[in-house]
Amino acid sequence: MSEGGDQGEHHLRRVTRAMLLLGLLGAVLWGLLRSGTAALVFGVGALTSLAFWILHQVLTSRMLTPSRRWRWVYAVLSLGKLALIALVLRGMMDRYPAEALPLATGVLLFVAGILLEALRLAFRNPDAPPPPD
Repeated sequence: MSEGGDQGEHHLRRVTRAMLLLGLLGAVLWGLLRSGTAALVFGVGALTSLAFWILHQVLTSRMLTPSRRWRWVYAVLSLGKLALIALVLRGMMDRYPAEALPLATGVLLFVAGILLEALRLAFRNPDAPPPPD
């Protein structure tokens, strides 16, 4: 693989690690500050967010095929990511309507992971080599 691809994979792994760390921290905080149910609902949202992120990585990497037909197949499968979030939101809101905020923060974990990596890159020395894995 080219060096640019390796660098990109490094960032994807960093976002995934940030999501895992934020998920654990969020579940503990929701559990301590609100309730065990809030922590559970946040955890479901966080796992949904992680599944969305992993599906995004897999499907996007497979879209880079030279076959136009397969690119369309993976593009249509990408809509499944949105369906995943919609189904989880609907099911959890039917079951736990009072826990909308923990669920929403859990589902948005992938956004927080991406923002953390973007902030890290914004304040990084552009001449510094990437850290080893």
